[in-house]
Amino acid sequence: MDPDLIRVEAIPQDVRRKVLEYVTGVKGIGPSDLGYNKTYMYRVRHGMVPISDGLFKALLRFIDIDEYARLVGSAPPLVEATPDDIVRVVKKALVDKSFRNLLFDMLRQAFGDEFREYRASWTVKEADIEEFVRAKRLKGLSGRTIRDEVRYIRLALSELNWVLEPEGIREYIAGLAEEGEYNIARHVSVGLKSILKTVLKPRDPALFRLLYDSFTVYKHKASTHVKLPTLEQLRLIWARLPSVEARFYFTVLAECGLRPSEPFLASIDDLDLEHGVIRIGKVTETKRSFVAFLRPEFADWVRESYLPAREALIKAKLDIVRADYLGVNANAEDWARRLIPFDRGRLRREIKEAAKQVLGRELELYELRKFFATWMISQGVPESIVNTLQGRAPPSEFRILVEHYWSPRHEELRQWYLRYAPRVCC
Repeated sequence: MDPDLIRVEAIPQDVRRKVLEYVTGVKGIGPSDLGYNKTYMYRVRHGMVPISDGLFKALLRFIDIDEYARLVGSAPPLVEATPDDIVRVVKKALVDKSFRNLLFDMLRQAFGDEFREYRASWTVKEADIEEFVRAKRLKGLSGRTIRDEVRYIRLALSELNWVLEPEGIREYIAGLAEEGEYNIARHVSVGLKSILKTVLKPRDPALFRLLYDSFTVYKHKASTHVKLPTLEQLRLIWARLPSVEARFYFTVLAECGLRPSEPFLASIDDLDLEHGVIRIGKVTETKRSFVAFLRPEFADWVRESYLPAREALIKAKLDIVRADYLGVNANAEDWARRLIPFDRGRLRREIKEAAKQVLGRELELYELRKFFATWMISQGVPESIVNTLQGRAPPSEFRILVEHYWSPRHEELRQWYLRYAPRVCC
């Protein structure tokens, strides 16, 4: 965050120390990165001298507002804005892309439709589907054609939480292709382009162009697969992740083999640490995900590290979300029940940045699902077990898992998992 926007003088030493321990201990930021020598930082860490305003401003540059709120329990106090401040913010945004993205995102949330030109995502509503159907009928399309298009659009929206944004769309279509759902990937991409052109384009040409050009209509072709990361590389990536929540998301994908969207479909009520399971319970036309098992060590880490971080975020932001100060029409209670209430885009960026440092290339999150399947099969786990664990099983396999909270089938799968699952975390 930009320390110039924070009333640093109003922040007490105990809060400053929490930020210091997080930035230097968890994120591994050294004295030279902060612009101070080792001797001075030694004296600060051991309480021999207080944390000065200058040092605290340097620390704030290495965390964002969500991280601060999670650590402290509330958002940082902001300085009173003046016209001169607006000029300073705009000038900084012109030269700092990350700051510019943050600025645009905050303006989008605060001003909603008034800031359409800079929006990067579109939250689709039921009324938009109805408008799409009416427009297609006016063009003379048959009822069957419209129903087919709407079916594929709804399929995609259900997996994307009804939010269309460039990377999420690409990630979802790529996932369909990776699982051999080539025909569905093509119909989904056609359907999404159709609703964007029909409904969004007349309202917001800039956002339409951003989303429409972010993906192409899928056409199946033989692809050259990159070499999957090794277990050792995944452990290195995990160690480099800057936040607890990114580590949780990364571990669930790598150790459980879930699709990138599935952890965001679960609520906190779906987490059962006693049995070591997350109940996804998602069954759609192409997806049959029901449970994800957790190793005891990971379950302990979730209890000791992730859940406190999650609760701190909710405590710090629930009243803000409930009051809807930002005008995003969020359901505060639904948000507070999410297993992962953190911003998905930020978690994705943190994982990709850490992975690039380790692998020297871009990591697609779907590679973690492929890694899980490859690892389990290489350990001698039957393919039928792997398919059931990852939600690629016939109805006879998943009906018991969906209809019963715990059954002998759950325990059988759990034992396979505990014996052979990759250990990335802990």
